[in-house]
Amino acid sequence: MALISVSANAQRKGDFAVGLRGGPSIARFEFSGEKESYTRWGAGAFAQYNLSNSLRFDLDAIYHPKKDGLSDITAGLNLQYLVDVADAVKVYPLVGYAIAFVHEDGYYYDNGHGVIIEHDSENESDGGIQLGAGIQCNLGDNWFLSGEYRFQPGILGDCHVILASIGFRF
Repeated sequence: MALISVSANAQRKGDFAVGLRGGPSIARFEFSGEKESYTRWGAGAFAQYNLSNSLRFDLDAIYHPKKDGLSDITAGLNLQYLVDVADAVKVYPLVGYAIAFVHEDGYYYDNGHGVIIEHDSENESDGGIQLGAGIQCNLGDNWFLSGEYRFQPGILGDCHVILASIGFRF
């Protein structure tokens, strides 16, 4: 009987969702031995799978286009614990793992004293945990909006990410 009820729960409408996600990232990168702060906008996609009424996996990829010679793509897998706060509103803490792939363009720099400094193009990757929280507002049976804050300590420095999402449940 328990197997039948678990199986029925796994097939319920709303167990799988896909959507688009984007927003600002405030990052303090440690790149090439130097610490630099960047505020950039990113966009990407996500897929979610509900393990139960309260737990779900969230897989996403966010691309930050080139700004000041730096671009990256970050992919993450999070576990979210959903708590109902109103009829169509849920809040959730999240914990997961993210990996970032960063590209920095090469450049030449004249220090003003006749010395030209050359910096080669670099690629770097790093991964680590991400912690955060979010809120989801359902717009009918299938559509929803959500917002998240994520802290990524030690992923090429420390990153603070704010994301807005729109999604569709199957």
